Parts: sequence; structure tokens; C-alpha cells
Amino acid sequence: MNNPQPSHPEYRLIAATAVTGLTIGIAAGVLKWMVTFIAHTVTAGFDVAGENWWLIPLGIGGIVMVGWIVRHIVKMPLEHGTERLKVDIHAGNNRMPLRMTIAPLITSALTLGCGGSAGSEGPIASSGAAIGSNFARWFGLDSRRTLIFLASGAGAGIAAIFKAPIGGVFFTLEVLQMELGLTAVLMLTGMCLISGLCAYVMSGCTPDVIISGLIDFDMAMLPGLALLGLLAGIYSAFYLTTGTYTRRRLEAITIPVKRNLIAGATLGILLFLFPALYGEGYSMLTQVANGHIDAVTEGTLLSYISRPWLPVVALTGILLTKSIADYATNSGGGVAGDFAPTLFAGGMAGAMISLLYPHIAVLPSIPTDVMVVCGMAAVMAGVIRAPLMSIFLVVEMTQSPRLLLPVALVTVISWGMSSLLCKRGR
Repeated sequence: MNNPQPSHPEYRLIAATAVTGLTIGIAAGVLKWMVTFIAHTVTAGFDVAGENWWLIPLGIGGIVMVGWIVRHIVKMPLEHGTERLKVDIHAGNNRMPLRMTIAPLITSALTLGCGGSAGSEGPIASSGAAIGSNFARWFGLDSRRTLIFLASGAGAGIAAIFKAPIGGVFFTLEVLQMELGLTAVLMLTGMCLISGLCAYVMSGCTPDVIISGLIDFDMAMLPGLALLGLLAGIYSAFYLTTGTYTRRRLEAITIPVKRNLIAGATLGILLFLFPALYGEGYSMLTQVANGHIDAVTEGTLLSYISRPWLPVVALTGILLTKSIADYATNSGGGVAGDFAPTLFAGGMAGAMISLLYPHIAVLPSIPTDVMVVCGMAAVMAGVIRAPLMSIFLVVEMTQSPRLLLPVALVTVISWGMSSLLCKRGR
């Protein structure tokens, strides 16, 4: 007897998964290109050896412009896209307007290109969810599978923007808390693999954070990594506290234009003081991880001084203000995400501890690149409260599978410490 052939609906399901994943991967690649193009255009006159006052009006202009576009053209809220997705999924809302496939991408490119100190993952997750929802309906899938495609599209967006398929899978399961059966998990995994591979090819097969000469894990690193985990957890609690306070103060301003101006001015001043806060910060992370820690002082008032301790001062300022810049961007009128800022802050925290560790411990120092990679996952887990996603996303996006064990160790410690200090979920 011949084996039964797959039914027509199964063919539609496979085709819909492939087309959706490919489309989301292309959308992520286009978003990355738009952000880079706008940023390069508006920062063409950046001076690494002196102050850059024009960053203040640029920060204001970017937030005000995006706020106006959202209110008068898009006419629907786009900020904090991941939170809105989670609410929609748990409410069973599987329909997203077609304009949501494009609007988050354009507004995010303008936000980040003009200096917004945040990430592109929230908007691409919203766009991916909208693409998944609309393709599911166009392929004639039922209501339940349309909702699964919406959630899977969001995960595929994360997979594509970070070039981290496993991280995208865990985003849907851990952050969006979508309960899926075996078939649905296979659909999600396939969509994330396709979108991640597509975005990776469009980027020239290069990760966002390129680390050269990364060494293997050594047991002698354990004390320093444990210290990093504890301090990252404490810093994560600080990040959440200051960020939440900033968000509440901004959302208490009922006049949108006034909120845009105040948030933009806050962002602009912080960009002037610490240009490393500009955009997603992956270029700065790459430089710091590869040993060029002096890059954090470029374009600041500190560049006029020549002292060996200046990177520590700059890193301290960046760590104290990053959460304010992040939440001013995301709650003040910009359209961006919360994940990349935590990765950036974690990398800077790792670099800081790698500088100070030889002075506070008698054990051998740990290479900066290892501390940066581990710090990225540690603070992300401490702030976002998604340890599994944080572990795999960082290992994938930095292409450092050899550090899976230390990354996991530091992440769990940080997540536990942050949870104890804040005593609340996210």
C-alpha cells in the first residue's frame, strides 16, 4: 500500500512558514540598512577629538519627528511593541493591520538613525508578527494557526535582527510566553531558521558584534565570572529602577509634543556627554571587546584630557545613564526596543570589571572579550528576565559557542540576583 500523501492544508502550512520567514528576514535586513544609512548620513561631521554639540538638537529632532509621524500618519501606538504583542497574544487577538508590517520599520529606522539609544528588535518583532498574521490569513489558515503565526513571526523577527535562530525561538516561548505544541514549535523553529539565515546572508555573513581571537574558557576564570554575575545582577536592578522611574515620569506628561521635547532633550544631552550611547551601540561593543576601550572617550569632553583612568570615568557615566537614555527613547516618542540597550550595558559592565579586576583580586585577570560577551547576556537576563533567550541569543550573535558554559553561569547568577533585589517579574 502506498504511503498517504500530505493533505493540501499541510502544503499550505509549509509554504506559509517558508514565505513568512523569508519575508521577515528581508524586512530585518532592510531595517538594518536603513538605520545604518541614516546614521552615517547624520553623523558625517562627527569629531572624535572634541565635543559635538549638534547631537543635542539631533536627539530632540529625531524623537519629535517620529512622535509626529506616529500620531498623524500611522495613527496607532508603536512604542513598547513587545509588551503590546504579549497582551494581544494572551487576549487571542490574531489580526494585525497591514500597515503594521511597514510602520514600525520606518519609524524605528528614523529613531535609531537619529541617535535613539535603543534597539531595533521591538519594531521588527511587531512587523514580523504583522507579517505572520497577514500571511496566515492570505494562506487560508484557521484562527488558532493565525495566532501561532503571529507569535512565530515575532520570534522570527528577533531571530533575523540578531541573526540568532535559537534566541528567536526562546523569545516566543519565554518572553511572549506562548504555549505551543510540537507542530507549532516546528513551525516556529523553521520560520526562525529561514529568517535568521536570510538576514545573515543580507548582512554579508557577518555578525553585529565581531570578536577576533576569542580564547577558550578556563577554570581559573570562575571567580571573576562569579563576581561579574553578582555585580551584573545588582546593576540590572539599578537599570530597571532608574528606567522605570524615567518611564513613569515621561508617561505622566499628557501633552505628546511636550513629552517628545523633554525626552528628546534628555536623550540629546546624554548623547553629547557620551556619544557611545548613540543607536544600538554594536560598533562600540565590537571595539571594546577587541581591546579598544579608549573608544568610549571619543567625541566627549574627556578627549581633551590624557589620563589612563579616563575609560573608567567614561564607562561609569555610560552605565549610570544608559537606562535613562533607553527609556527616554522608548517612552518619550521613539519607536525602538529594549533588548539591545541591555546587551550594550552588559558589555560595558563586563569591560569595566575587566579593567578593575586586577586591582581588586589577586587571581589572574580575565580577557576583556570574555567579560564583554558574558556581561551582555548577564544584564540582558537580569533586566528582561529571560535567561534562556539571553544565553543563546548572545552566544549566537557573537558566534562564541565555546563560551556557552561561562555565559550560562554568569547569566543564571545575574538573573537570580536581580530577581531577589527587585522581587517582581517583568
